[in-house]
Amino acid sequence: MKQEDLQRLKDTGNCPRGNLRGVDLGGASLLEAVLRETDLSQANLRGALLRRAILVQANLREANLQEADLKGADLESADLYRADLFKAVLEDVDLQDANLDQPDLRKANLVKADMRGANLFRARMQGADLSEADLYRADLEKSDLRDANLYKTDLRESNLQGVNLQGANLQGADLEGANLFEADLTEANLEGLSLERTNLESAKFFKTIMPDGQTHTKK
Repeated sequence: MKQEDLQRLKDTGNCPRGNLRGVDLGGASLLEAVLRETDLSQANLRGALLRRAILVQANLREANLQEADLKGADLESADLYRADLFKAVLEDVDLQDANLDQPDLRKANLVKADMRGANLFRARMQGADLSEADLYRADLEKSDLRDANLYKTDLRESNLQGVNLQGANLQGADLEGANLFEADLTEANLEGLSLERTNLESAKFFKTIMPDGQTHTKK
């Protein structure tokens, strides 16, 4: 079935509910491809063009998506467990309720991504651009967001327990009702934020730019 499904993809550009587990599609042009509920686990999609592709409920567990272009793709409820998305373009993608448990999202472009309710447990997101992304009620527990850009990011009621936000830019972000218990905010920029309903118990502040613009100097 795998070879038949691969041929179907090559012939039509679509393969909904297909079996493409472990296939090599590195650099492939899959613009607007319909891959709904398709098994792409452990597939090589490095550098692939997947703009506006339909990947709703697709299985992308441990897939290689390094530097892939998924701008505008629909990945709602997709499974991206331990997927490699290093430097991937995920601008304007729909990742609502997606499973992103332990993915590599370092330096990924997630500008204006819809990640409401997504699971991002232990995500590696160093240097990622999440400006204007929607992470309402997302679970980012123990994720690494060092030097990430969270400008105007919606983090309302999100779980940021134990998250590393060293050097992150949070200007304009909405943290209403967010849980930052034991989060590391060393050298993070919180200028202008309202933290009235944010749980900051045991959070670490050092050289942090506080909401009033003053720098927190005590460890």
